[in-house]
Amino acid sequence: MSELYLVRHAQASFAAACYDDLSQIGMAQSRLLGQYFVAEDIAFDSIVSGEMQRHRQTIDVLRESGVGNACSGVTHAGLNEYDFRTMMQSFCEAWPDHDLVRAIETNQEDRKAYFRLLRCVLMAWSENQLAGAPESWSSFQKRVTDARATLQGIAKQSKRILVVSSGGAISMFLGSVLNLSPNHVFDLNLQIMNTSVTRLFLGPATISLAEFNAVPHLVGREQAPLRTHS
Repeated sequence: MSELYLVRHAQASFAAACYDDLSQIGMAQSRLLGQYFVAEDIAFDSIVSGEMQRHRQTIDVLRESGVGNACSGVTHAGLNEYDFRTMMQSFCEAWPDHDLVRAIETNQEDRKAYFRLLRCVLMAWSENQLAGAPESWSSFQKRVTDARATLQGIAKQSKRILVVSSGGAISMFLGSVLNLSPNHVFDLNLQIMNTSVTRLFLGPATISLAEFNAVPHLVGREQAPLRTHS
């Protein structure tokens, strides 16, 4: 039996020209997670990530903290996030009079309205109503399922695997494990915090959830500003 640690990347740069770049908060989150792993003597045999810059940067900071320095890194496109910016734009063009679209146009930094709108976008996508989506819902499912199969193969030689991915891919991964509906996958997606740990046990033909969205490195009132979802 192997352990799989699914970590959502640290906070990216919300509302910036380049989202795919860790913020200063994201750098701090990554350092604290790395320090937690080292302090708890949680060592990894393998490190896997998506191909996105925010995934690589999160791993780089973890390595600086002493995590997984003896492991070579493996990337898998199935762990990449869906292209939510293009999907959001397509939804806004298709439904310009939607209340949430108008709210975002009025205030680009309204995060609550943004995430409520994102849920609408995801539902339209899962129902094949989003014509401008760069990939279909079924294609996204397939590539995450392919990543799951790859990880189960790695588990045959590794007792503990660290995976850095994105909220959408992690929630889809859990959806495949727990046989969840799209609506419940979206529920998970919008809950997953930056640098949170979701832990699973992998057997030769089985996989089970042990812990979801844990942030033991961000506990206490002082760390409250570091508990983010973007």
